[in-house]
Amino acid sequence: MTQDPVARWGRAGALYDFVASISFVTPWTAALALDLLGTPHTSETLLFATLFGTVVVMWSIVRWLRPQPLLIAADTAGRALFSVWFTWALLQGHTPALAGFLVLELFWGAAQLRALLRR
Repeated sequence: MTQDPVARWGRAGALYDFVASISFVTPWTAALALDLLGTPHTSETLLFATLFGTVVVMWSIVRWLRPQPLLIAADTAGRALFSVWFTWALLQGHTPALAGFLVLELFWGAAQLRALLRR
């Protein structure tokens, strides 16, 4: 049985999001991840990083379990917005490590959008 391309790309994007965000679920692992990215952090930064990490991990699990076109479309729009904010942060002089995340957001957004449009 061949899986629907929207579901296949949606699940693949969800897996990427899970892997990329799982280290931000706790303050201790988020601090390590931010250190590896060369990003200074405070207790407030860690709070927002863990909130972000928790939401993205939960959202990735939902999309993995239910890769419905509506959810994948919402995720694709979110990736477009994330790409805008990554670009803004890079233009503000934030760590160049964000460029890698930007490229991956653009890739997954384009792959999901392509699958949705071909539906």
